[in-house]
Amino acid sequence: MSAAKDTPNGTTLSFPLDGKTFTVKRVLWRVADLKLDPKNQRLGYFLRVHKKGAPATDKELHEMLWDIDPVKSLYQSIWQNGGLLEDPIIYENGVVVEGNCRTVCMRELNKKYPKDSRFHQVYVRVLPANVTEEQLMLLLGELHVAGKIEWRAFDQAEYVWKMNKVFGRNYDYLANHLRWSRSKLSQKIFAYEECKNYIERTGDPQGVNRFSHFEEFMKKKELRDRRDAEPGFIQKFGDWVLKGKFPDAKDIRHLPEILANDDAEKKFLKEGIREAQAVLYDKNPSLVSNLYSAVDQASEELENASLVEITALQNGDEARLDKLRRLMQAMRKLEKFSGVKLETK
Repeated sequence: MSAAKDTPNGTTLSFPLDGKTFTVKRVLWRVADLKLDPKNQRLGYFLRVHKKGAPATDKELHEMLWDIDPVKSLYQSIWQNGGLLEDPIIYENGVVVEGNCRTVCMRELNKKYPKDSRFHQVYVRVLPANVTEEQLMLLLGELHVAGKIEWRAFDQAEYVWKMNKVFGRNYDYLANHLRWSRSKLSQKIFAYEECKNYIERTGDPQGVNRFSHFEEFMKKKELRDRRDAEPGFIQKFGDWVLKGKFPDAKDIRHLPEILANDDAEKKFLKEGIREAQAVLYDKNPSLVSNLYSAVDQASEELENASLVEITALQNGDEARLDKLRRLMQAMRKLEKFSGVKLETK
């Protein structure tokens, strides 16, 4: 939790960070005095995704960012809101650490509407002079991963990967710092690595937005095991992603069952995921029906009833017996209304 204190030069915000108190100042800053940072590594990857080169100056970086469609969309959002909803983070010399795209948009708005005072100044958070890169990463994680102002999923995963691989923070530390489980951390890190490899291999301009596909992949043990057993499988999966085989990332949750069924796999490869799912649904209605999913679950529980449950029934536990009687009555009603007999042969 942060603590705020008003001072003559702005508001001081204090954060408990890594066992220490970390302080930044929130002040008004002239848009014209903000400086873009061509050496910003977090921007470098964003530019590569959009097929941009490496900028050498503030002006070049501004032109490159302004040429990207998502930045134009951000410009429209800022214009409609009448300003920024989130403060840029800067060094004491005005160099922007986070918020370069917002800065470009504010510059362009200031240029187009020079008489509109809303675009002359912005509130910024000024870092202390002695801030380290690791402290900065911790702060960004507190704000955008564990905090209320969330980064998109790819940026969160990149942050976790860097904290683990670059700064050597182990899973126990990250789990406590971000309030995430170890399994979630592992999924994010491996999904980030595979998504990054995919983007660099295919040059997909929408690659960052495909991260959820790789995250869904990593959630499925069958897919992870196949990736480990078959080195080329993850590249094949990437090709499917690039070809649009998965209209929704959640479709990947059905991929293990599809690949395990010859007919469904052929449908998937020849036509698409929806057609492959239809093959599975014909053979297993519980995949699309809450009723039959509940029947499967109830059947499995009854078939594997524990000795404790059986003993309770033998002892006349009325609460348990009532539940089973209700189930039997429901089955008889279903027989009657459907006109079928459910006895097994």
